[in-house]
Amino acid sequence: MKRSHHLHHLTLTIIVAALALITTPRSHADDIELQRLLHGGTRCDHVIGLLMRYGVNNDSDAVAARYLPGPIQIPTEELGDLQLVSIQRHPSAAAGCGPALDVVIQNCSTRDVCGSRLTVVALLGRICPTSPNVTSTIDSLPAGEAVQVTVTLPPEALAMGNLNGQAIAFDRILVAVDSYDQFMESNEANNLRVLDATEVPEIAVTAASLPAEAVPAEAVPAEAVPAEAVPTNTAPANPAPAASDPGAMPNQPTPDQSQSDLQSAINQFSEVAAKPTDES
Repeated sequence: MKRSHHLHHLTLTIIVAALALITTPRSHADDIELQRLLHGGTRCDHVIGLLMRYGVNNDSDAVAARYLPGPIQIPTEELGDLQLVSIQRHPSAAAGCGPALDVVIQNCSTRDVCGSRLTVVALLGRICPTSPNVTSTIDSLPAGEAVQVTVTLPPEALAMGNLNGQAIAFDRILVAVDSYDQFMESNEANNLRVLDATEVPEIAVTAASLPAEAVPAEAVPAEAVPAEAVPTNTAPANPAPAASDPGAMPNQPTPDQSQSDLQSAINQFSEVAAKPTDES
């Protein structure tokens, strides 16, 4: 009887193990769409699990060795690490969207990392599974290089509270690198950072990045024209008529000359008129 019971238990164990081997392993990160269908909307339960396991704003993972599989020793340089380099905020949000952020992540390892997730959560007080969040997939992150990921929080991040009818926006941001904990790293604790919203710098906007119509006219310097390039008008105010002009009178008499010529003509006419009278 006792032997039969042990045999039955062993058979059941073998069947369970066989089913576990036959079942195709699936990462929790691959079930995001299923999670949205079951729970509705984007949730951040996976980030809460990381917070409970690794804490936040830690630079070293004191309990990393506890999660190594058995007696296997993996060199740190073989594990590598994903690090958050910087985060910046866009100066203005698009219509109907929340604030946009540029997050830079560096792959400090000797292997390419493909398919990792980045999650950003907007906070007002404590974190909740339904806190406004956004998750982005990094298709490829080459070894030793950094990549910039632009994420846009949902518009609910701008109205997380209410004070006398006035909407209150988020006041802190939680950034989770490898937010679904898909990759084993030498330091898992540095993947979680919390920043005050006022500490996130804005992206500097220069005149070169603005469209032409957005640059004011006074901001464009006028090109200096050298003095010798400006022609000087040396012509007289009343130029003399050209010789080829048919209406030109180059030898126009003065008023005194015209008066003397008229008087001489009158005298000559009087002399001619008086001669016949004397002969008769």
